[in-house]
Amino acid sequence: MKRVLVVEPHPQVMAALADLVTEAPGCELMGAVATVCEAISLVSGVSPDVVLVDTDTPHWPYWPSHQLGKALAALLPMAVLVFISTATEPYTECPEASATTPPISILKTAVPEFLRSITA
Repeated sequence: MKRVLVVEPHPQVMAALADLVTEAPGCELMGAVATVCEAISLVSGVSPDVVLVDTDTPHWPYWPSHQLGKALAALLPMAVLVFISTATEPYTECPEASATTPPISILKTAVPEFLRSITA
């Protein structure tokens, strides 16, 4: 069972992503939060295997991907960090998130396929 944390500032999208995780066989929703700060506060208590993070969040300028990656990687060295975006071409350079599990960048529309791939 893969434990998944969702970080998404838009309530409707957060609910949809949480539903996708809940409905995906082999996945367990560990939490859904709106901000990176909430995620960092929560991760030490829930130890997710996968963290889905919306890169389009309004809080993102305060947490560039390399800082977020380093912060989450320090707390969760074995977790897979997945940056999700609505952009046509997601930003793929996420430097130094974790030496153990390099980050992944995907489109939000690819989340269902990604969840199936991690539990297959």
